[in-house]
Amino acid sequence: MISKQQLLDSMKHETEVIKHLATKVPQDQYDYRPTQKQRSTGELMQYLTQMAIVPARNAITGSWDHAEEYATRAEESTPETFDADMDRQMNEIAGVFAEIDESEATTKPAATPWGTPTTVAAGLMDMALKCFVAYRMQFFLYIKASGVTDIGPANCWAGIDQPPSEEADETENS
Repeated sequence: MISKQQLLDSMKHETEVIKHLATKVPQDQYDYRPTQKQRSTGELMQYLTQMAIVPARNAITGSWDHAEEYATRAEESTPETFDADMDRQMNEIAGVFAEIDESEATTKPAATPWGTPTTVAAGLMDMALKCFVAYRMQFFLYIKASGVTDIGPANCWAGIDQPPSEEADETENS
């Protein structure tokens, strides 16, 4: 059984990875969009600043009344404020976690956006943590598709730059 703290720590890790990935977006690529009807990279970054707090708050309160407020605030996010905006979301998620104790989290009923019954703890995992993972991957793929070739799995999963391979070192030294 995963604890509240482990779930929160996982979300904190995802926040740090997303912030790392944001450092890889070239300034001239914020308007990049894979297709005409998809979000641009800049719009995706704005969405990332509220994509987990909205369902996390819903899991606790059972209401989506707060969603519009977060969406409006996200529209104000810029590449310059992105890190602070991601940190603010994570701090708010930590506040949401503090509103419910461990045993209540596993027994208090909640529902997914499509109405499937769940518990608060499962809702936090299914609706908030999975948003982090899914949208982090989408962000990574946007960055790769926009032409950034020097990022890989370490950037996407660990939020670190890939260490140079020994083979590359040997080629550079020859």
